[in-house]
Amino acid sequence: MKNLKITLSFLFAILGVQFAFAQGPLEYCNNRFGFCVEYPGDLHLAQDRPINGDGITLEAENGAIQVIIAGSHNVMDWTPEKIYGFEKEAFQDKHQGGTKELKYEADAGGFQAILSAGADVEAIRMWARNGVYVLISITGPQAKIRQVEAIWNQINVKFNT
Repeated sequence: MKNLKITLSFLFAILGVQFAFAQGPLEYCNNRFGFCVEYPGDLHLAQDRPINGDGITLEAENGAIQVIIAGSHNVMDWTPEKIYGFEKEAFQDKHQGGTKELKYEADAGGFQAILSAGADVEAIRMWARNGVYVLISITGPQAKIRQVEAIWNQINVKFNT
């Protein structure tokens, strides 16, 4: 009985340490554009990231999945549809055509879309508010579309009031 108690105590101690290291969501705030983004804690800063203060680049799956969070002042007063057109065109140019639109929804407040071409997939969301827009792009191999969608569903954007 004493050995069982020692074994259980040891097991609970190990599980407690593992639980303590489990990371919850993290937050990136951009004061320049007045927004904050909550993202999964298992994403980490990418080696190749912007240095101009417009956003942040994160990675998962040893760099196979890349998350770009960027903000911009909408000085040209572009609609969400127009911004989506730019994003889709950039994806098509990168993959030289053959792009499939797996999902697309837009309204005055933004858009969400999932594109695929060849072995790659990109999930994009855009929010617009008070003359600013936030664009989040998650790219990765088609084989990791479930992970891309899981990250996509865990990201929350908040605008400063």
